Amino acid sequence: MNHLFVDNLTVIDFAYLDPTRGLVGESWIADVVLGGELDDQGMVFDFSNVKRTIKRVIDERVDHRLVIPRGYEGLSWDENQPDTFQWALTDGSEIIHRSPDEAVVWLSSERVVPSAVARLLEHELLAVLPANVTSIEINLREEVIEGAYYHYVHGLKKHLGNCQRIAHGHRSPIRIDRNGYRDYELERKWASRWRDIYVG
Repeated sequence: MNHLFVDNLTVIDFAYLDPTRGLVGESWIADVVLGGELDDQGMVFDFSNVKRTIKRVIDERVDHRLVIPRGYEGLSWDENQPDTFQWALTDGSEIIHRSPDEAVVWLSSERVVPSAVARLLEHELLAVLPANVTSIEINLREEVIEGAYYHYVHGLKKHLGNCQRIAHGHRSPIRIDRNGYRDYELERKWASRWRDIYVG
């Protein structure tokens, strides 16, 4: 079997629900390994098409969406209201979410973790890649950020395309310079203050 390695293929920015933290913004870098036989051109997959094809599927399935782990025991919904569900947090509070179906990605897992999201994407991609591609491995990882960072969620009021506009998330560094010098302590304070913030 031959392999094609594509590191740093794209960044997935999305939001998810966590039992303790509630609504969380996240950013993961996607590395991809394709395995299979060589095609008529002597390639596993034409490299000029790799990024475009795989990025399109990732963007359509996870990027800009709210990822919900279907196996979480605190998740409930009414069959008569398929666009609405309730998410019970460990502190006893509850989130009620209502949106079109295309705003949500349902994950076959109890929690949102990189391996569960990668499995979902691998399954989706195998269905659209050429027949000679027989395996795909996706590694999702956080960007290494030097210094303080925070997770946040925001809306996308004027976003073009088919994505939901209520919960789009990120993991972002924070940098504060005072009098020409970086203030690491102030960065840590603001990162702590903005932890899991929703920007309205």
